[in-house]
Order: sequence, then C-alpha cells, then structure tokens
Amino acid sequence: MSETTSELGPLRPYQVMATIVGLNLLVVMAGFLGKLLTDDTSWWNREDVQNTFMVIDQVHGLLFMILLVLIAMLATKHRWTPAFTLTTILLACVPFVSFWAERRATRTVLTAAQG
Repeated sequence: MSETTSELGPLRPYQVMATIVGLNLLVVMAGFLGKLLTDDTSWWNREDVQNTFMVIDQVHGLLFMILLVLIAMLATKHRWTPAFTLTTILLACVPFVSFWAERRATRTVLTAAQG
C-alpha cells in the first residue's frame, strides 16, 4: 500500500472500530437471544448475567456512536454519496453483514485513493 495516512483519512481507525463493533454486536445478540429463548431459571436470566449484558449493551452503544463519527469523516473526506453513506451505517447494524459493509467501504476508499 503506497497511500499515505493523510490520503486515506480515518480508514484504519474505521476498520478497527467496525470490527470491534461487529464482534460486540454478536455478543449483544447472543445475550438477547439467550434471554429470549430460555426459561426464567436458565443461566442467561440470572441477575448478574443480565447486569453484565446491560454494561456490554451500553459499551456497544458508545462504540457504535464512535463508528458513526468515523463513517461521517470517511464520507466527507472521500465524497461518498448519501446513499452509500446511509447504507454503510444501516449495514453496520446487522450482525455478520456489518463485516461485509466494512470491507465494502474499505474497498471503495482504497479504489478511490489509487485512481
């Protein structure tokens, strides 16, 4: 990669944050499904487990807001269309698809930087 950091803007922080948020989203969904699909006596419904997942949920919300800022910075620097920006944001909300959305955005930035 011959592109400088200034040409790529906040691409690397975006990639790292998108991966962290995507993994965190899977943990959040596991906690939600565990509580939803089990009975009241299961491990998922213990108070300490629910308190832990509440903290994880809040951290996920904070990390997602940071991700939105990074997406906005990339969109501004690389002049993404509003449709591309919005779909990048929306796809970041879908488990597993969020990883594809990160690769899609990275590919777009790198392609624009090369030519």
